[in-house]
Amino acid sequence: MIFQPQQKKYEPNLDITPLIDVVFLLLVFMLLTMTFTQNNKSDTEEAIIDIQLAKSSTATKPNPTEAITLLIDENGSIYRSDAPLPQTKEEMRLFLSEKHLASPDLFINVKADHRVQHGLVIDVLDMLKDIGINQVNLVIEKTTN
Repeated sequence: MIFQPQQKKYEPNLDITPLIDVVFLLLVFMLLTMTFTQNNKSDTEEAIIDIQLAKSSTATKPNPTEAITLLIDENGSIYRSDAPLPQTKEEMRLFLSEKHLASPDLFINVKADHRVQHGLVIDVLDMLKDIGINQVNLVIEKTTN
């Protein structure tokens, strides 16, 4: 009997060392080219919420007095300008009631995205009236001609 030597089966293997090198190079590149900027608030931007205000050619700037700004995004979520998370209407009512008791001549600025449903803005205005807050500004942008 003649035995033939068994042929070794070729087992493929994957060398991941170059892959790791490429990932580290990409990480270093991203860290070196990344820029960190602070969010500069303008008249139409608050915190991290992207709101596109309605426009009017007869708009005027609101009084620079101390006021609380409420933001309504296109999904109908209500935010305070000093709080990054949306609040329910009950939470907002409680907060505004406490502020109104502390300061009866409280000013409220309402900034609503132009894509939000009209009924949601009316609900917020009704809530403010129920609390007893009468000084409410609906903030809009002035159009440029």
